[in-house]
Amino acid sequence: MGTSVVRSVVLVETVAALGLVGWYVWAGVTAPPDAFVSPWLRNMWAPIGALVMLGTTLPMLGVASALGGLGGGLGRKEAAGAPVGIGTVTGVARTGLSVNDQPQLAISMDVETPEGHRFSAVAKHVVDITQLAELVPGTVLPVRYLHDRPGVVSLDRGEDPALVQAAYNAVMVRAGLTTERNLDIAARGVRAQGVVSSVRPTGRLLNGNPEMEIGLGVTRPDGSLFHAAVVKVLPASSVVSVQVGRVLTVHYLPEREEELVLQTPANPGVR
Repeated sequence: MGTSVVRSVVLVETVAALGLVGWYVWAGVTAPPDAFVSPWLRNMWAPIGALVMLGTTLPMLGVASALGGLGGGLGRKEAAGAPVGIGTVTGVARTGLSVNDQPQLAISMDVETPEGHRFSAVAKHVVDITQLAELVPGTVLPVRYLHDRPGVVSLDRGEDPALVQAAYNAVMVRAGLTTERNLDIAARGVRAQGVVSSVRPTGRLLNGNPEMEIGLGVTRPDGSLFHAAVVKVLPASSVVSVQVGRVLTVHYLPEREEELVLQTPANPGVR
């Protein structure tokens, strides 16, 4: 059920409950004094019905909050047209609310926009209980934000993968983890599989991320093999992705096979 539907139902229930109470009071006050049965007793169903309606309103408001509408999150319509930023999780806490036994989490994160702006934010989302272990500090997540409300974000729902990839690329280039040249090779180069044959740290760090010299055996689409070595700065969390024996997706230009681009996951521990 979308937040707009929940809000509409809550509004209708509230108006109906107030109407019943108002009608009950009016019927009791305007009844003739010699009525055989007191209108206050005869119409007792009206306030009881109003209490039942109002009793369902608060839980439904909680559902709307969990879905990202009421309570500070971006609504679905707001998020759909909002720009994309890249958030890095700094902390996770339960809000105490759950929907269908799935907990709502307050996910704290540092967000960077494609333009280089940085801010702290919190996203409140209902998360499948099987995914809780994936939301650890350091996890990278695409988010939607509003320029006039940067402290509140919503997790991107995957409606525009190209926009998310562009935002991620911009952040990676600024961090020194890739280059425009590498992005071009990845976009128009040959996709192949490479097996890591050697890994050697160069001893250089860039913003806390190690530079590694990685040797690979790459299988061309025709089945032939060539060897290449690349020097790449990796996010510290991605070092486990380039251990000897790992199979990686790579991209290269046939005329310059030595310019090899590795494709590593943003969150290596997430499948």
